[in-house]
Amino acid sequence: MPMRPAGELTQVLEMLKRHTAVAPVPTEPLAMILWENIGYLIDDDRRRSLFDAFAAEIGISAPAILAADDATLLPLATRGGMRPEVRVRRWRDIAALVRDRCGGDLDGALRALPLAKARALLRAFPMIGGPGGDKILLFSGIAPTPSLESNGLRVLGRLGFFAEQPSYAASYKDALAVLATAGLRACEELVDAHQLLREHGKTLCRRGEPLCMACPLSETCPRAPVSAL
Repeated sequence: MPMRPAGELTQVLEMLKRHTAVAPVPTEPLAMILWENIGYLIDDDRRRSLFDAFAAEIGISAPAILAADDATLLPLATRGGMRPEVRVRRWRDIAALVRDRCGGDLDGALRALPLAKARALLRAFPMIGGPGGDKILLFSGIAPTPSLESNGLRVLGRLGFFAEQPSYAASYKDALAVLATAGLRACEELVDAHQLLREHGKTLCRRGEPLCMACPLSETCPRAPVSAL
């Protein structure tokens, strides 16, 4: 089956904007790293609640985290799921990296580095791989590095923009190429694409039971059953 022209992605995103509510997320680099490390296998609402509690009780800064004792950190970590003591250690490791390698200013350090070195620095943090680092650079406005997560990747594949492959890495590379070919290059455009595709994949284009009957894209989706058209 021929692939769908990447140029149609802008129309898809405009349709999703009219039908999709996307909650705001942190955009400052340290806050984004803590957001990813705030809990284990928790949904967005619980993650947001825990992050807000952390910000209120501890503060989103390296000195504040390093100054907090176990009696303050452990109850918050326990609310985030299993192995809370590991989570506390990661929070302190994150703060120590910001202090020792960035002079306390992660955002400033990233902006001062060449892109390759900024990516390498982010990979030093717990739970931040290559795609996660690119997401931080993108959402913080430091660099327009395209980024998707698994829900958004699945949506693009089901819509026919690329052929899904057994290798996640290969599929991810092909999906990023779709964003580039579609002309999405500004940070704001790429953030919108990331968030809209992710939310659509979480709520309607779900992995196990996609809700095609409720999908605003069903008329042009090659995976939609006839009953949804």
